[in-house]
Amino acid sequence: MPALRRDYEAQVRALTDRAEALRAEGKDPEAIARLLHAERLALSARFKALTPQAIRAQIEARTRATYGNPDGPGIDDLRAAGKSWEQIILGACRPGRFPPWE
Repeated sequence: MPALRRDYEAQVRALTDRAEALRAEGKDPEAIARLLHAERLALSARFKALTPQAIRAQIEARTRATYGNPDGPGIDDLRAAGKSWEQIILGACRPGRFPPWE
């Protein structure tokens, strides 16, 4: 696995610690889900910008085919699909498949 992907996955998994810290602060699940979802999208964008164009194009094509846009599902899409706030939190902390086109 390329180093860039390892770094991305480590940072996504670290969102679990962020979720626990937010819970300890007394944040409610919706607030935590919204924050982590936004942080995950920001991580995704930052790492995509560092990814070689050919691979980035494959990632974006798969994401568009799966979710209808190159960035992945919005939080409202996840809620409309029946995801709970806790499921959104867990999903934000879990990296997707690699390579994404398999």
